[in-house]
Amino acid sequence: MNRILLSICFILFYVFSVAQDYNTKLVYSCDFNSSDDLNDWVMEGPGVASIKDGRLLLYSKYFEAANAYFNMHGQPFSGLGEEYYTAVEAAMRSDIGVQVQEYYYDGKFRGGHLVLWNRFKTPDNYVLECDFQSLSDNALHMLMFSCSGKEGQDVFDASLKKRWGLAAQYTKSDLYNYRISFFAPGRGTSNMRKCPGRHLTIKGEDYTLADAKAVHRLKIVKYKDTIEWYINDQLSFRYMDKTEDDYLKGGQAAIRLMVPAKGLYDNYRIYEIID
Repeated sequence: MNRILLSICFILFYVFSVAQDYNTKLVYSCDFNSSDDLNDWVMEGPGVASIKDGRLLLYSKYFEAANAYFNMHGQPFSGLGEEYYTAVEAAMRSDIGVQVQEYYYDGKFRGGHLVLWNRFKTPDNYVLECDFQSLSDNALHMLMFSCSGKEGQDVFDASLKKRWGLAAQYTKSDLYNYRISFFAPGRGTSNMRKCPGRHLTIKGEDYTLADAKAVHRLKIVKYKDTIEWYINDQLSFRYMDKTEDDYLKGGQAAIRLMVPAKGLYDNYRIYEIID
């Protein structure tokens, strides 16, 4: 029996440590030490991006309106529910007037969120790492990766539909991508979806919630059809994409925040995995 348990432990150790054995080469880095570093990034939606003490400070222009709602109701936003949209819509309408209609989808207001794209296009097999620290008790943060058009186009290609932060423009339109969401108080999981279609592929432990005020090291390992998600070197999940439309290759990556979220990012790195 002891030999069987020992064998199982060995197998599990091998499975959970295999990602560390990849040979990698640094192909892109951004340390946010200067405002010039923002030239590598493109904002979609009403987002604010600036450099603060050598880190990227990121939040929605309507962050204060959303958080005023949650402060009034005494409960943090977990990534579920829609009640706060009323406060955000009112703030946006006061700011941009009738243009607020552009932030409706299927007859409902869905605005205020942001997507910050990195211009660098990753190779097919890569590791993406960055540091993250939340500055809000409220959700939700996401990393989007392997993003492209159906034919592999750059996300800024003129053939793709215009986008300004609405979720459906990234999940139900012409953009192909994986997306991992994290820092969702009350939910407790990191969730990965594949788009278009917003298919929930897998859930794992959200280790950012163990210490909500701390700096966390995030890592995505994308090798062929396998994706691994690490938080502070702890494996949250491993997913093998065997869907009928095949796994995604290289592409752009982005940071997405829902309007109640605010955070700092730093030490952004992309490594190519060398076979």
